[in-house]
Amino acid sequence: LIWENNYRAYGYPRITMVLRKSGICVGSKRILRLMREMEIHSLMNRRFKKPGTHVDHSQRPNLIKHQPNARIWRADITYLELRPGTWVYLSSIYEPKVHQVLAFKIGRQMEATLVVETINQALECHQKPQYFHSDMGSQYTSNEVETLLERHQISHSYSKQGYPYDNGPIEAFHSLLKREFAFQTTFSNFEDLVIRTSNYISWFNSDRIRTSV
Repeated sequence: LIWENNYRAYGYPRITMVLRKSGICVGSKRILRLMREMEIHSLMNRRFKKPGTHVDHSQRPNLIKHQPNARIWRADITYLELRPGTWVYLSSIYEPKVHQVLAFKIGRQMEATLVVETINQALECHQKPQYFHSDMGSQYTSNEVETLLERHQISHSYSKQGYPYDNGPIEAFHSLLKREFAFQTTFSNFEDLVIRTSNYISWFNSDRIRTSV
């Protein structure tokens, strides 16, 4: 099933698009009717708690508000549940212009080292951006991260404290990852979580039909 092979993420509009791209002429209403008969549907949003942001500094500037054409890397950290009551941390860098997750790292601790490793991974494979945008969390305002960005002459832009929508594109990606993948997956161990998350991100980058993110 197209539905099964795409993390059960597609509703009838995207399934119709996949079929038409394959040369199968079918109406979206028919797909909707068949999905209802089979009692399948795209996964709905489920609320999740964003990792707490510990802020050590006063507000720093948002440099990208009036930079619609600039190359920007969006960065954020979110929780992934390894097993009930045990959490690990996903650090991601997303570039909205190309709709791609450029780099990610998963760690057992939410610390600056995780962010540094993610930035270095992105720099190894991609041209550096003009701006790196994140929240004001202590991992992102750490000396290690600031020094790395300064060395590569990348300007650091910050979301306003308490305004996650300032970093909407990567917040949207993490929301999709949780809804389409993490919430419906049981992991056997840390390595299994890393492999499966990598597979999802690869699918997201290359195969997922986009309407926004």
